[in-house]
Amino acid sequence: MKNKNVRGILALIIVTALSFGVIAGSKALAKDQSADQGQDKAQITEELDVTETENIQSAARTEDGYLVTVTEAGYGGDIVLEVSFGEDKATVTNVAVTEQNETEGVGSKITEEEFLSQFAGAKAPVYLPGMTLEEDAASVQAEDLELQDGTYEAKAEAPDNNGYTDQMTMTVSEGKITEAVWDAVDGDGNKKSELSENGQYVMTEDGPTWAEQSKALGEALVENQSLAFLTMDNQGKTDAVSGVSISVGGFAKLAQQCIDQASGKAVLVLQDGTYEAKTETPDSNGYTDQVTITVADGKITEAVWESVDADGNKKSELSENGQYVMTEDGPTWAEQSKALGAALVENQNLDFLTTDNQGKTDAVSGVSISVGGFVKLAQQCIDQAGGMESQGGSEGPQEGTEVDGVSGATISSTAAVKGINAAYEFLQTID
Repeated sequence: MKNKNVRGILALIIVTALSFGVIAGSKALAKDQSADQGQDKAQITEELDVTETENIQSAARTEDGYLVTVTEAGYGGDIVLEVSFGEDKATVTNVAVTEQNETEGVGSKITEEEFLSQFAGAKAPVYLPGMTLEEDAASVQAEDLELQDGTYEAKAEAPDNNGYTDQMTMTVSEGKITEAVWDAVDGDGNKKSELSENGQYVMTEDGPTWAEQSKALGEALVENQSLAFLTMDNQGKTDAVSGVSISVGGFAKLAQQCIDQASGKAVLVLQDGTYEAKTETPDSNGYTDQVTITVADGKITEAVWESVDADGNKKSELSENGQYVMTEDGPTWAEQSKALGAALVENQNLDFLTTDNQGKTDAVSGVSISVGGFVKLAQQCIDQAGGMESQGGSEGPQEGTEVDGVSGATISSTAAVKGINAAYEFLQTID
């Protein structure tokens, strides 16, 4: 009995000691974490007045620079970011997402280190591939665009892979878009909208019909009075309009043509000749992009995209002889570059080439590389051929820093970028 009591007392002492050890360890860990957080968030020295601002929740001077808390509308609701800047008010030192309701596993990835770490040390403003820093200004201009009353029509030049030809009719009254109707017609003249309503064109058993989704897109255009709202992923799909799951590339292209007609935008006439454009500086891998376009009889007859390293080696040749390999079994860089050039010749403009927030496209079969360099330089060549001064002049990097978005989460990524830029713009008003 005595031995049992001794063993019980010893067991109690051991359990108590272990408990104290766990508690002490937890406190130490919490202390270390608190210290780490203190290092990440500099000491605030002065609160700044944000009463006249719209999206800025708070702002302050810190020991190391500035800290701004900003709200931006995302896909699932408001996104709240804490953005830290250096003393120059332009260098981002840290970004943290403190509140968000984005789609789990997709938009919510804006909270992950892979996305946020790229902002550390970046010069604001920041932008996504294919996004210009004048995007917001362009949206404002779209609202002020003078549209002439009338009915405007546009249709695709050829049927799609399923034999349907897209067509759009847009009505303008008193300078406003009052109706936008998107449909697609097969070889027998049957409308996709009618086929979907009578059960002959079925996408899903329980989702909205094609006609219902088409109607929702038209109503969204009337509500917004421009296409600025219509962000698309690399499959030509959008989450900007509730209930729309179909590819909307055809709608966007034809709607823009109708808007251009209503605004009196002139059709660009290309002059025969050979036009060239290239980047002023190499990319991060040391390659300098260059595009050459040939125009004959007013049509683009050839478009060549090349990239050259510091020693004059062409990426197309390196990829063909195995010195520049992307994947073991996919098309080479040269093959993809050639496919892009051929697609431009076929379409005669870049309207077909939609890109996602990583600068990639599914508009050209087999092309998986980032096409941002091609798009910018090809547009410069087209502008030259049309007698226009290329927007932005020679291809140099626009002011600011390009960052990558979260794949498949265009709205969430764009909201984060806009929030950072809003914080940056606020600081430019501070003395």
